[in-house]
Amino acid sequence: MSTGTDVLAATDWNRTFHAYGPGTDVPGHLALLLSDDPADRSRALDHLYSAVIHQGTVYSATVPAARYVAGVLADPRLDAPVGAASLRAHLLGFLRDAAEGVAGHLCEPAPPAPDAAERDRVHAALASDDEDEALGIWEDEVLHALMYHEAAVALRDAAPELYAAVRPHLTHHDGTTRIRAVEAAGALALLGGPAPDLSGAADMAETREEGAVIVLVMGETGGDTTEFLTHSDPAIRACAALAPGQRGNPAALAELLAAAGGPEVPDAWFAQRPAYFPGSVRAALLREAARRCGPGDAERMLPVFRALAPAAPALRAGADLGPMLEAAFPAGAPARPDRVQREYLRVLADSALPWTGAHATGFAALLERLGLPGDRDAVRALAAAGADGARPGVPAGAPTGGGRAVREPAGREPGFGAG
Repeated sequence: MSTGTDVLAATDWNRTFHAYGPGTDVPGHLALLLSDDPADRSRALDHLYSAVIHQGTVYSATVPAARYVAGVLADPRLDAPVGAASLRAHLLGFLRDAAEGVAGHLCEPAPPAPDAAERDRVHAALASDDEDEALGIWEDEVLHALMYHEAAVALRDAAPELYAAVRPHLTHHDGTTRIRAVEAAGALALLGGPAPDLSGAADMAETREEGAVIVLVMGETGGDTTEFLTHSDPAIRACAALAPGQRGNPAALAELLAAAGGPEVPDAWFAQRPAYFPGSVRAALLREAARRCGPGDAERMLPVFRALAPAAPALRAGADLGPMLEAAFPAGAPARPDRVQREYLRVLADSALPWTGAHATGFAALLERLGLPGDRDAVRALAAAGADGARPGVPAGAPTGGGRAVREPAGREPGFGAG
């Protein structure tokens, strides 16, 4: 399999495509990566991230583009800066994103491989001057089958070769380049490449960011991160606790909870946030803690529920909130909720989650599965039903028995700090 500049001539680009149609324009942009003109290099990089990978989606043109990038990584012209990082660091990030972009597809059942006639039809439609035909083909299941076989499978098959090109940069003299190389090596390992040897990168690590990325990738690729759970740096401890191999370790869960609620706000940990965290670091810690919630953890996880529920996206409600609600309501909705259950219900009722409409489907299914009411007011009433002296359907604090207001004793459970 060819890499580097050989890819430009060896690939039939007419038989590739990207987000905007045929991949025939890709070789011209790839060649500009080695241009002496900074504007050319920026345009080439923009094309990689707007067409060759588009919003995380990988296409058949992505695979030869990745092989080209792998073949030129050692070129000294890639030392040139593009923004705050070298062009080489950006291209290592491209390889990481390409690998991550196909990982989800490979978990799906493989569709039948299209035959030659079906492939011809798809490529003809993509190149058509008829806009309706060129756009309509994106709904065709044959095109999606091509994306599976010619993007996901092909990139997985190339992973060992791509890793071989990334490996020397694990010990590059530039710290940002080392970080991007570690992330790329980890993503390629998960795709089918060899487990990365991070010992050299660990020896050269100079910053919290480098240490965090190394521990994160070590955990993602099956390494044992237990020794880092007692590290002096809370960011390193939390990254160690995030490892899938730590999901049965109570000490790791305790570390996640401590980090998310500690005095140092996790979102301020990194000047250069690891790619593992596409959004808020604190939210990632809370979500992982929620996934580890088990029977008997309801009270312990209540601060996590308080933190996640108010802003939980509707599409993530099941994943983010489900484990905690299952722990809080193992037998469905009780006639008289206990103190912890009442608090879960109050937080749920006050959340911004949609209770009706198209976006409420997953959330409604979660409530139905747990035997909880599917209406905000009904949830509030159920919370009131367990309050001291309250009757089902009568809010706590409402006049009862002679008009005397019965109120729940004021009290606070330990919560997370701001952040």
